[in-house]
Amino acid sequence: MFSKAYKNSESHQVSMPSGQATRTSLVIRTGLFVALLDSTINPSLSSFTTTGILISGVVAIALRKHLEALFKVITKFSKRYKITSSALTVLGTFLLLDALSTPVQAQFFQNAETWMSGQFAGADEAIVLSFNVLRGLFILYLGISLVKVIQAARNDEDWQNLARTPMIILIAVTVGDILTNLIIGGGGGAAPGG
Repeated sequence: MFSKAYKNSESHQVSMPSGQATRTSLVIRTGLFVALLDSTINPSLSSFTTTGILISGVVAIALRKHLEALFKVITKFSKRYKITSSALTVLGTFLLLDALSTPVQAQFFQNAETWMSGQFAGADEAIVLSFNVLRGLFILYLGISLVKVIQAARNDEDWQNLARTPMIILIAVTVGDILTNLIIGGGGGAAPGG
């Protein structure tokens, strides 16, 4: 399908070598499979939209000779009203907000917080407050460190030494969270036997 030569409106020949056509076809098939699998496993608006856009793109590539008049109309409309970039910006913003509006699933020390709340039943509010303060301080530290690293890189200073300490702390907190999950298990917190 991709190795055939198609004539466009200016009578130039557009062809693709056989090896490149095979790789392109494989990439397109893999992309379609991954998008369909994502839509099946994680049915959300963004996955269905991504799959729809990908299928539309594949159809447009496969039938580009037959859709040439449509492409000309779209190009003319886009040049005349300058709507393409704003429409894509709105669509991209909508998809980004949809993807980011899902509930948080990966908080540091979430299982430890659940376990401690189960062990100390009367101190639920204090435990939740403590863990949220720790998370907030951690995020503030990483944000301030990131700003310092970017500023040092912009000033052609040694930014790598500035980035080393926050990276060590990030790795230490991540390893601590993993070890905590290994120690407390599922984090249910219920006392054994009742």
